Amino acid sequence: MSFGAATKGIAVSAALVAAGFMAGFSAAHASGRPAGIPGQTTYRMGASAGAAKTPAGPTTHIYATDWGLTLKANGTGFYNDLARLLLSAPDIGPVEYEILPYRRANRSFIEDKTACKYPSNLTFTIKGGTMASANGYVTGKPFVLTRLHLFSRPGDPPITDQAAINGKTIAYAMGARTPARLRGHDVQFIAVANEVDKARMLLSGRVDMITATLPDAEFVFRKLGVKMAPYAPTLVLDTSPMGVDCHNTPQNIRFLTHLNARVDHLLKNGALRAFFKKHGLDPDLYLPRNG
Repeated sequence: MSFGAATKGIAVSAALVAAGFMAGFSAAHASGRPAGIPGQTTYRMGASAGAAKTPAGPTTHIYATDWGLTLKANGTGFYNDLARLLLSAPDIGPVEYEILPYRRANRSFIEDKTACKYPSNLTFTIKGGTMASANGYVTGKPFVLTRLHLFSRPGDPPITDQAAINGKTIAYAMGARTPARLRGHDVQFIAVANEVDKARMLLSGRVDMITATLPDAEFVFRKLGVKMAPYAPTLVLDTSPMGVDCHNTPQNIRFLTHLNARVDHLLKNGALRAFFKKHGLDPDLYLPRNG
């Protein structure tokens, strides 16, 4: 494997992380992982009382899946904002948060036996065929409930029965296992590398339908300045409570223990609900019930 120019790194102070801002620049490859992979950006996140340097202690490496608008390599997007909120607790410790394209992030996570992945759901990943089993992995408490739907072109009725997709052209997320999930139907599939481009294909009439995840699709159609494309809330292709998944190591178990406590705290004090509302989402639709 060959590597290109040096990777950009952004040092994030705890005070600014909590406020959702970024400050300073530093290399973020103290772990010895290769730098300079095209499309790679690593952010240092930490929670030591407002210091701009990385907090002391073992570093947790998280691979985040770049999928355009909602989780961009430049650090913007709903899921990046959510990561800053979640990782700003003092007990979390230092985190290297590496954003890679979706398929590369999944592959890197599987190969890196000490790492974690965000946002993630092991069951969804296994059903999609990316992983064989959950053996050797541990999972944290979920903090976003996602639902995969079929969206029709504006003006067309929403699809309420999967049999109605026969003869259609459907765009889906590149790297996802949508064709496997919809096997047995006469469908032409087109893989698309960006969620906004996928929506544009639907709006332009290039495809009959797209598969898209809520709440992500809310941000996409909002960004494009149009109403949400028609979909049937009752036809759910998959429901996935998303969180952080890790390889089963003592360090990752400690990290997830503190992260789980952070999730509980944000749920109990209402901060997570407020975060969803701030981003224009109904928390009752997208907050999982953690008991």
